[in-house]
Amino acid sequence: MADFETRLAAARDAYERNDPLDALRTLDQARRLALKRRDEEQLRRSLAFAEGVIARDEQTEIERENVIYAARQNLRQLSRRRALQEDGTWEDPFPDLETPRPQTRTFVSGGLKFWIGVGIVLALLFAAAFVAAVIAGAFDSEPELALRLRNDTGQEVALKWCNDVACDGASDPLSTTHLDPGEYDRRDLPAHDIVDLFVVEDADGDRIGCLPVRVDRTYESLADTQRVTVVRVSSTTPCPGEIVTPDPAA
Repeated sequence: MADFETRLAAARDAYERNDPLDALRTLDQARRLALKRRDEEQLRRSLAFAEGVIARDEQTEIERENVIYAARQNLRQLSRRRALQEDGTWEDPFPDLETPRPQTRTFVSGGLKFWIGVGIVLALLFAAAFVAAVIAGAFDSEPELALRLRNDTGQEVALKWCNDVACDGASDPLSTTHLDPGEYDRRDLPAHDIVDLFVVEDADGDRIGCLPVRVDRTYESLADTQRVTVVRVSSTTPCPGEIVTPDPAA
């Protein structure tokens, strides 16, 4: 099993072969062995070795910084422990390590930086496309059929826009329109709907019948300048009702 001196010698050999990166990585193994034995002298030797390494590239410099930082932290911990055991006053050998600044770094190769850059660009493009879609959706709303519901009967009625004849679903009614005799109101229906259903009730809430309105074909048959249509309450028939095609508004 490798011991501290063996690892330290291997680190020295690597450094003499002009391979400082491998030397630092081997030195870090020696540092870990010294820490495991709680040997402050061996940790100081590891620190001195790392401080003397001349880094020739960014990756080696980062490795050097990390080994130095780790060795200093180890020495701080062991010296504090020793002071507690001896009932003495602890003096921080490396007070600068308390400062709130990064002490270690991670090396990012050129290839990895390239792919990180590609990922960032793709993320930005995706975000831009998403924002553009949201903006386009805000200004380019879904086409609708403008429908005027006209009460041409002699009584007050309520028209409930429902998903089905029962009109008792969680979202039913979608809306309710109350009309006095001779009154009308407008409802805009999604142009892609095939048929939209209105359940008609009297003032007491009793059902009169159903008024299913043809939507998509009505919308397609209208000229671009004429999208407003009219349907009359008198067209109501017993549920489920007969489909009514709205008339273009005058």
